[in-house]
Formats: sequence, structure tokens, C-alpha cells
Amino acid sequence: MTGQIFLATRATADNWRHLAAVARAYHRNPYLEAERFASTVHRIAHGGDATLGGTGVEVALFGATQITDLIEQDGHHWDELLQHFPDLDTLDPDVQRALGALQEGRTDVFEYLAKSFDRMNTGKLAKLLGVLGGVVSMVDPDGTRKTLVLDGTEAALWSANPRKVPEWRSQLVARLQADETAENTVRELPAEDLQAMFPGVEPLEAARLLCGQEADRLSHAKLFHADADTSAVATRKAAQPRKTPLSELRVPSPYGLIVFETPIDWSPGFAPLVAASWGREEQDGRVHWWMTHYVHTAGAPPFTAQGFALVAEDDVFADNEMYSTDKGAALAVRAVVACWDVITQDRVGKPVTDITEERRQPKRLRNDRRRGVADDGTVRLVTIRGRRPSTPAPRRPDDSGPSRRYDRGRWWVTEHTRSQCMNPALHQDEACTHEDITILEHPKGPADKPFLDTVHLVRDAD
Repeated sequence: MTGQIFLATRATADNWRHLAAVARAYHRNPYLEAERFASTVHRIAHGGDATLGGTGVEVALFGATQITDLIEQDGHHWDELLQHFPDLDTLDPDVQRALGALQEGRTDVFEYLAKSFDRMNTGKLAKLLGVLGGVVSMVDPDGTRKTLVLDGTEAALWSANPRKVPEWRSQLVARLQADETAENTVRELPAEDLQAMFPGVEPLEAARLLCGQEADRLSHAKLFHADADTSAVATRKAAQPRKTPLSELRVPSPYGLIVFETPIDWSPGFAPLVAASWGREEQDGRVHWWMTHYVHTAGAPPFTAQGFALVAEDDVFADNEMYSTDKGAALAVRAVVACWDVITQDRVGKPVTDITEERRQPKRLRNDRRRGVADDGTVRLVTIRGRRPSTPAPRRPDDSGPSRRYDRGRWWVTEHTRSQCMNPALHQDEACTHEDITILEHPKGPADKPFLDTVHLVRDAD
């Protein structure tokens, strides 16, 4: 696509960056990330917005442009890249034709076919997006290459340095305290939304109240940084119903701000979730948490509020119930709650994370105090305990153990969630309590035995 400019909206670029990030995660660990990769491809192929952009065909065209530029810059060849797709010959002939056109530089044919997929068969478009995601994971394996967007400027890459989190929080508080923020909020939020939050209050005054409350929540927030593994576990967990009602025990702190090392996709056509804050409050005798979602933008700090949600104690999050007026906010809510769950599992005797602390320097802490921040600026670095080895132990040729599976070898138990009874003796009388527990992938079976081979049976559908 040399010499051509593809004008992309921010939504299109955000969707492509997210697809590339998930493709890289899938490339590193196909066993754990296959479902998320397939789900992401499907959502992008069927999502997007006529005004905001980010439709499946726009992402495909934009991604093809980016890949072609990277291939030309680095001297790669399409042949050597496509040979990593052993099932390429089994793809739909039209998808193969589109890839062949891209390989030969016939951009007009590629664009025509991609648009026809969008009109007539989004399944083919999803297949095309899947291959493009696989290719970019090879030409940009670390996600360090920048992406050209709408106005020709380079979009900054998301980088969540834990040491910057306290400073970002201070910048957010200062921004919320500025008069122009309330004025911008009035323009961005519909008047009916503001009046619903603050009945009987004029929109501008309601916006000032909203900004003031958010600044107060952030000022008292404990800070968390979720690494890539934690973000991935939370994303997978968010795709499933929570097993038990939410309790205050499973919220890390009354007020908090969590920043994700890997952005979380939450709605097609919208920028991924990079951070979230929350604050405890009581309404009608019931505990609630006001939750704010943040997306990546240029500026300081490098994210801004995208939407709000109100969750309550005893919520189960078992369906797509809307917790705010933002389309698709249910997944964003469940992703944050999933992070709460894994962080607080040690409180119910089933820890799955390790937390270390990065303390704020005294000089910078004094600056925070002058900005009105009450928290001490300590960042809690959340990591998932123990990851699966890259390759299981090889089968021993002389292995002749018993025929029973649990005696003759080891196997992997996949990551899953369950409702854990905390009072087994009272379970029969239904007087027990249950907690939502995440079980990480782990090996099972005799430690001195090899891993068993997994055989997948494939049958033709009648």
C-alpha cells in the first residue's frame, strides 16, 4: 500500500491496537488465550459504529496498511510470514484471494473483497482479521511499533509504569478541581444524565458536584497496578458469570484506583479500558461503589474518564445488565470486579496473587499533599502466582505405569471459577457461605510421571 493514506478514526486505531495485543498474547500462549482471541476477532468483525468508526472492515483495511508498512520497513516477506499458518489452505477461497491480493500489492482487490465480506459474510471478515492479527504478532512481537492515525500524528503507546501511577492520580485530581473540567463535563454529558445523578440541580452545578466527588474519591484511593497476567485473568473471568454475590470483603479497599498493564477490551468501537477507580457510599441502607472507567488518550495523565457505573453489594453480575448508560459497560464492570476478586482471594484463604509495594518518595508525597491528595501514594503491584511452563515434560519412552489416568501420568487442570463453600459442615443444612474462587491452571497427578498426551476427537456434523 505504498503511497496510499488510509484515514482512520481513533476507534479504528484503538480496535486494531487491541486486536494486535490479543494476537500477541495468543501467539505466546495459545492454550490459554485461544478463546479470548476468537472472541475479540468476532466482536471486531461484528462491531463498530457508523459515526465513531472501528467497524470490522475499517480495522482490516487499517491493519493491512500498518502491516504492509512494517514489512517494507523491516525487509520481511509475505511468504515467510504466511508459512506460519499451516491451516491457510483450509481457509475460504475468497479469504485466500484477499490475502494473495495483499501479498501482491493489489490493494484495490483487497479492499473490494474486504468490503464484500463486510456486506455479505462477516464470518469471512473474522477469518481475515484473525490472519492479520497473527501476522502483526510476528512483525511487531513486542508491540513497540507506533501506529499512524487520522491526522498523521503518532498515537502514543500505552505504557503503565507503576512509578507513574501516583503522579497520574495527582494530575487527575488537579484536572477535576479546575473550573474548565466542570464546563467540559456539561458539554460532554447529557443534561438528563446529570439531572438523574443530582435531581433538581442545574447542569453546571451538577457537573461541579460530580467532579468534586470524583476528586475526593481519587484523593483517598489506594493505588493498584495489575500486571499483564492479572489483566488477562480478569479479562477471561469477566466473560463468565460471577459465581456468588459481591460482598464488601471482596473489594480491595473502600476507595481505589487500578491501572492495567494490558488494556481490556470492553465494547466494540470504543477504546480499551486502561484504568478504573471506585469509591464506597451508602444508599438506602445498602453499600454501593461508584465506579469510573478510563481509556487511553494523549495528555497528562495519559487517560481520561469514559463512563461511570454504580455497583452494589449482593450483585452477581451474571448477565448483561447495564450498570450505566454506556453501551457495553457490563463487561468493563465485570472486568474490574474480577480484578477485585483475584486481589482479595487471600481473604478467603485461597490466594492467587502476590502483592508487593512501591512506596512514594517523601518529596513527591509532599507535592501530593499540596494538591489535596490524602493517600500515601503507595502502589500495590499485583502479579499472578506461578505460571505454566512453556513446554510440559516429555513422555518417557520406558513409561509403563498403571492404566488408571491419575496413576500413570500428569495432566493440566484448566483455569476456571467456582463457588467455594466456606463452611462445609453446614452445607447440607444450607447454613454455609460461598465465595467466588478463581482456580489457576495447574498440573495434577504424580510428580514423578510424564504429562499425558491430549487427544481431541473431531467428528463430522450430521
